[in-house]
Amino acid sequence: MDVSDLVAKLAKLQIEQDDIIQQLANRARDTESKTKDKKPKARTKDKKPEAQQEDTEIHPGDHVLLLTGGLLCNKGDRARVTKVTGSAVHFIVLRNSHNTYKKHKNVRKVQSA
Repeated sequence: MDVSDLVAKLAKLQIEQDDIIQQLANRARDTESKTKDKKPKARTKDKKPEAQQEDTEIHPGDHVLLLTGGLLCNKGDRARVTKVTGSAVHFIVLRNSHNTYKKHKNVRKVQSA
């Protein structure tokens, strides 16, 4: 196998691993929410209403629009999300296949039409 083939295979495996981790986290969150009391949730200052959060929540595989530029990515580029952490969204820029990340506030989910 060529080095570039191996790198591509590793990138694909990383995306698959991220997807599996996200699925496990979703299942754990669903299980946790089912076991909690059915009391109404108190709305805290930093949480968004549930309906709004559903539309804008970013998951691996989603496409995002970059709101800021960088070294190998420009403002307005589109990217595919590979990983989401509490502090950043990791993605691959579709224009040049560059792997990088940005803070959540610097990307916006592109709604599929």
